[in-house]
Amino acid sequence: MTETTPFEIKLILPSRALPFFESALEEIAGAILTTQIEKGVHKGKWEFQAIFEQKPDRPLIKERLVAAAAQSRMKMPLFRIRQMPDINWLKASYQGFPPISVGQYYIYGSHIKDPLPTDKICLKIDAATAFGTGEHQTTHGCLTALCDLEKAPDRVLDVGCGSGILAMAFAKSTGKPVDAVDIDPESVRVAIENVKENGLENLITVWQSDGFDKVHRQYDLIFCNILAKPLIRLAPELKVHLAPGGCAILSGFLAHQEHWVTQAYKKLGLCVIRRYPVKGWCTVVVQKDPL
Repeated sequence: MTETTPFEIKLILPSRALPFFESALEEIAGAILTTQIEKGVHKGKWEFQAIFEQKPDRPLIKERLVAAAAQSRMKMPLFRIRQMPDINWLKASYQGFPPISVGQYYIYGSHIKDPLPTDKICLKIDAATAFGTGEHQTTHGCLTALCDLEKAPDRVLDVGCGSGILAMAFAKSTGKPVDAVDIDPESVRVAIENVKENGLENLITVWQSDGFDKVHRQYDLIFCNILAKPLIRLAPELKVHLAPGGCAILSGFLAHQEHWVTQAYKKLGLCVIRRYPVKGWCTVVVQKDPL
């Protein structure tokens, strides 16, 4: 992490525009936070905040925001790039998240002091510097797909694990082991800490890998919640590492990108068996034919 004070952009957006603006800036922003406004003149709309570890290139930002506004069929919003107050902004960002309930799972941060529900599988996650606290539509879709599995597979891999949320959700609900990898060493560190915090170190193994580069076996279930282009690029390797009859839960792409992603996997002989659209984003489950 850089020691310089980060920069931010804040916008007020309608819900329909969120996925387009997130997609426009997600590759260049260090973090993107969205919060629904509950009162005042903008009640019902969303505050969109993009955080950058260094001052971003204004012409590039403007170009991407113009494209996002056009896709959203709205006027280009006014924006200002400003330096943030000198605070622990990563810690502050996750402390703003309320607990989230998805199916049988209840995800909460260490700042939540309320009693935990007794009828849910509870996961304590402080993502901070890694993606994945459950609030994003793609994580929501993956957790829903996990809840819909007819039976728990024996060999499971989480590619691009971020905070480790999907690996932990599977391990805690099934008691079965999971492997988890991420290209980012900070995400690996955060995932390992979260695994320990949830008492799952005997079930989950986390290591650094660029996609499947350091993965050397086949799995019955593969989570891959990343972005559309990497999902397409990794399709041939994912097929190799997916056992016959196995499934992959794919996410991290916008609804209008679904066709591109699914076509890459269909061309390799995998079949789309389920899809979960969530607020402009999509999660799909693909299956490899048994031998």
